[in-house]
Amino acid sequence: MEEFEIGEVCEFNKRYLYPLSKEHLSKLKAWRNSQMDILRQWKPLTEYNQEKWFQKISQDNTQVIFAIMIKKEKNMQLIGYCGITNIDFINRWGEISFLADLIRTQDEELYREDFISVLYMLCQYGFEKINLNKLFTETFSFRKNHIKILEDFGFHLDGILREHKFLNGKYQDSVIHSILHSEWTQIKEKIKDVLEK
Repeated sequence: MEEFEIGEVCEFNKRYLYPLSKEHLSKLKAWRNSQMDILRQWKPLTEYNQEKWFQKISQDNTQVIFAIMIKKEKNMQLIGYCGITNIDFINRWGEISFLADLIRTQDEELYREDFISVLYMLCQYGFEKINLNKLFTETFSFRKNHIKILEDFGFHLDGILREHKFLNGKYQDSVIHSILHSEWTQIKEKIKDVLEK
């Protein structure tokens, strides 16, 4: 199995990916519990859940989780977390995970910039560091802005899993997007050009 080099700090567009630490857990729990309607989480998390999850990801080489940080004056501020989960090293694919501070998600432009920056770094990590062939996402169909950002970035619509999750009293469709290693170089240049303008 591939060993992750998660001690390295990734940076793009003034966002940084750092290894997740225990001190981040309470914020992550609050963000997840306040945004359960967009996650596959079915009940509020507890401190115990977070501790168990952190122990699991610390030993599990099929996922890598990062803290998303920005510089605020001289300090680094946690604004979200992300990662590549469910990694299958035989078939060389993984699932992208991303969740931002609720306040940042309410500003569409800020959310877009955060998400595009994180997608860039996760694709760079997935394709260039751990040599995956495909990264994919699963998104509830009512998250129109999130889906638009994925597609603007260059993710391909693979399909829709109809009535796939029961959420908020009704069945929700899940939308699957992916990006392939062979598509990454062209997408990488396009994103750099867009953000440098």
